[in-house]
Amino acid sequence: MGSPDSYDIHALEVSPQLVLDTCKERVSCGFCGKSVKFFCYYCYKPVAGLEGRLPQIRLPFKLDVVKHPNELDGKSTAVHAKIVAPQDVDIITFTDTCLDGVDVQTTALLFPGPDAQDVAEMDMTSIERVVVIDGTWSQAKAMMRNCSQLQRMQKVTIKPRRTRFWRFQNVDDQYLATIEAIYFLYRDSVGSNYNGEYDALMYFYKYFYEHIQSEYASQPERCFNHRHQKNYIEYDSAAPNPNVRLAKPDTVAKVNYDFDDLELGNMFGSADPE
Repeated sequence: MGSPDSYDIHALEVSPQLVLDTCKERVSCGFCGKSVKFFCYYCYKPVAGLEGRLPQIRLPFKLDVVKHPNELDGKSTAVHAKIVAPQDVDIITFTDTCLDGVDVQTTALLFPGPDAQDVAEMDMTSIERVVVIDGTWSQAKAMMRNCSQLQRMQKVTIKPRRTRFWRFQNVDDQYLATIEAIYFLYRDSVGSNYNGEYDALMYFYKYFYEHIQSEYASQPERCFNHRHQKNYIEYDSAAPNPNVRLAKPDTVAKVNYDFDDLELGNMFGSADPE
């Protein structure tokens, strides 16, 4: 079986640039005081300048993101879901007993494997909550071993896609970023009736992706990591960023990311990295 195609990130029915480009500087979080750009990774709140301007959606079933204790807050794309669907998403730091109050009869675990059922082929009406593990593949397997509640949950999975994640990963390109996996969980659960209802889950991810594309389109002499997906930078279609000052000829430079989200991929791939 060949590798799945990349999904069309440009087809998502969200236009984050119109709002997020107005955030020019980092500011202090109004709750904890940490320096942030768009939202706080610790308080899960948008900066004051974005309050009331971001999409807010409801989800058909609750989402618990169980984060490995060693997963850095500033690396997690899962926070994006909490920002746009705050009433239906909880982020929990993993302990052996963190899920003891969860009803495993009505809770599913998004986790690949031979015993996992494709959500696109399921009747999800009996599922009230889905748990997603936020961490590397090795971290996820350790959490599974140490938590009996995770082991007892019905496993569900999603159809394979090629990630649009911008950071090089030493794994298969089907290893999605956590927010990609969350988005396709909800999208696939609707099936052919999907009409963009959950595209807002990818609001920040699309913005960061297009930001990187435009940075490199503006400075083609910059060298994107050659170990990433072939032709990852869409030079022919990416809109150059007019605010980028071009580097000098013969200079190989890195893009200076002005956001914290540089998450490692999660476990949704066909390889098993250690």
